[in-house]
Amino acid sequence: MSFNPESDLTGTIARLFVYPVKSCAGIEVQEALLTETGLDLDRAWMVVDDKGVFVTQRDLPRMALIRPQLKTDELVLRAPGMLALHIAIDAVEAPATVTVWRDTVPAWDMGAVAAQWFTDFLGQPCRLVRFDPEHRRLSSLDWTGGLEAPNQFSDGFPVLVASEASMDDLNTRLAAQGHEAVGIERFRPNVVLAGVEAHDEDRVDRVRID
Repeated sequence: MSFNPESDLTGTIARLFVYPVKSCAGIEVQEALLTETGLDLDRAWMVVDDKGVFVTQRDLPRMALIRPQLKTDELVLRAPGMLALHIAIDAVEAPATVTVWRDTVPAWDMGAVAAQWFTDFLGQPCRLVRFDPEHRRLSSLDWTGGLEAPNQFSDGFPVLVASEASMDDLNTRLAAQGHEAVGIERFRPNVVLAGVEAHDEDRVDRVRID
């Protein structure tokens, strides 16, 4: 992999992560399909409150305990004390309108069973929705420098890139202050790079995968 044909900065992809349900745990995968809106099925589903507004770990930290598994034709969700919830990947139940940050977008409700599962585990009325693939939600043009970058329910961008070196640098600084090391999963990257310097991922304009 090279970052710019005019430079000699190269690295490799060390790890890949997909987060099917926004703000729930991720899945480490060996390969992933890169689509216009990011890695396939990344942030394709989202949990909303009874007003249709998205909820995240910021307010409901128990969401971090919900662990997804992707199978050929279904998404399986597991959480402590709960029976597994099976969601058909190619099925939805009813149209909905939901809010994620400042965007109000069309979506698809995943039904009463999924809603009850999330409500029971999170302790407040919730529903699970899926992004409507017919809708084109753009990342903020202020952040992309005017480039159109479609995504689904991601906070900001279709793909988040981090590096092992940046993580090592952070953990070195944490250790110096007497804190325990943290894992890169805390930062919810899609692509983790190896073979680059700390924070090189912040300084490149274009990434080419060979």
